Amino acid sequence: MFHTRTALALLSSAALLLALPATAQDKHEIYTLLPNSALSGVIDPTMADRSDIAKALPTAPRDPADKLVIGWTEITLGNPWFVAVVDTAKAKAAEYGYELDVQVADGDPAKTSAQIDAFIAKGVDVIVLDPTDLAAAATDAQRAVDAGIPVIALGTVPDDSPLVTTVLANPYGNGFEAGRYVAQTMGADAQITAAAILGTVGNSTSESRVNGMITGIIYERSEQLGLGMSREDAMLAGFNKFQELKTGGSFTYPETKFDVRAMGVGFWTEEGGLDAAEDILTAHGRDLNLILAENDFMGIGALTALENAGLTGKVQVACAADGFRVALDLVKSGDMLVTGLNAGSMTGEAAVELIHQIFDKGLDANNLPLGSYFPSEIVTKDTVDSVYDADPANPFFKYTVPPVKTIEELRG
Repeated sequence: MFHTRTALALLSSAALLLALPATAQDKHEIYTLLPNSALSGVIDPTMADRSDIAKALPTAPRDPADKLVIGWTEITLGNPWFVAVVDTAKAKAAEYGYELDVQVADGDPAKTSAQIDAFIAKGVDVIVLDPTDLAAAATDAQRAVDAGIPVIALGTVPDDSPLVTTVLANPYGNGFEAGRYVAQTMGADAQITAAAILGTVGNSTSESRVNGMITGIIYERSEQLGLGMSREDAMLAGFNKFQELKTGGSFTYPETKFDVRAMGVGFWTEEGGLDAAEDILTAHGRDLNLILAENDFMGIGALTALENAGLTGKVQVACAADGFRVALDLVKSGDMLVTGLNAGSMTGEAAVELIHQIFDKGLDANNLPLGSYFPSEIVTKDTVDSVYDADPANPFFKYTVPPVKTIEELRG
C-alpha cells in the first residue's frame, strides 16, 4: 500500500490476527470485550457475516446518464484534518462526475440527524456519515436505509448499524505499532515512565489510539524481557492497564518496566496539548521520559511545553496519528519519535472511491466488515523520506488508497 515497510515500524492490521482461534468458542478473552471504545480497530477473527443486514445497496448497474448524488454530513471544518477530508472528497467526486452535497454538523448530533433527514428528502443516491454521536449514528443510518439509501461512515459506529462499512485508519493498530517502536527504540534496559494525552475520554478514536500505544509497549517489552505473552495476552493486559489509567489516572507495570504516571486531555489541538503537558510536567516532569500523545497537534503542543520547561531531549514524544507534514519534519529532525499515518485526504478519497466501486464498477459490498480499516502504518526517522510529500497541495504523507476487503477475505 505504502512505499516502505519495515519489520520495526510497519504492520498491516491483518497481522494483529496471528495465531487466531478457529471458532467463537475458542476466542481469546480480548475479543469477547468487543465492541469497546478502547478497541476500535481490533478485528474479531470470528466476526459475524453481515450479508443478511439490509443496507439498501444498488441491485442493478447505474445509468451513466444519471448524475450520482452524494449527501455528506461532516462533523466539523474547524480542524485541518477534516478540511482535507472534504476537499479531497470534492476533488474525487468531480473527477467521477458526481454531485457532492456537503453539510457540516459543527459537532452537534441534532444537526447530523437533521442533515440525514434532508438528504433523505432530497433523494440522494448514497450518504457519507461522519458520526457526531455513537448511538445516533445507528438510528440515523437506519432511517436512510429504510428510505432506500445506503450509508458509508467515516467514524466509529455501533455494531448493529446497517452501514455498508466504515472507512478509516486503524486507531488501535497505528497506536500499537507506535508503541512497539517506542519500546524498541528505548531498549529493554530502560524504565519507561510516561504520561498520556488523549483528545477526550469516551471518544473511541482517542481511547483506542492511546490503548494501542500502551499495548504495543507491553507486547514489545514482553518480547524483549522474555515474558512469553502472546499478542492477544498483551492486548488484554494493555486494555486492563488502560482502564486503570482511565479510572485512576495512572498505572504501574513493574514486570514490563513501564509506568504511566498521568493522563491529560488535549481536545486534539496544539493549544490543548500544550496545556495538558504543562499540567503533567508541573506534577511529574522530572520523573518522565516519555509522553504518549494521541495526535500530531497535541504532540507538538507537548514539545512546546517540554521546551518551556527545559526538558527538550530528556522526555521523548510519540504520537499515534496523523502524519501532517509539520509532524513529519519533526520526526525527520528527531524531535518527535514516531507518528501514525492517518491522512484526512486519504479518508475522503477512499470514501468516494468506494462509492465509485459500488455504483460504477459493480463491487459486491454486501459483506464488508463494519470497519474497513486502512493497514496500520507509522513513520519513523528511518522511513520518513519514503512517505514525505513536499507538494504543498498535500499537507500529509504520500499514500495509496487500499482496496476494501470482505469478511471472507479478512478471515482468509
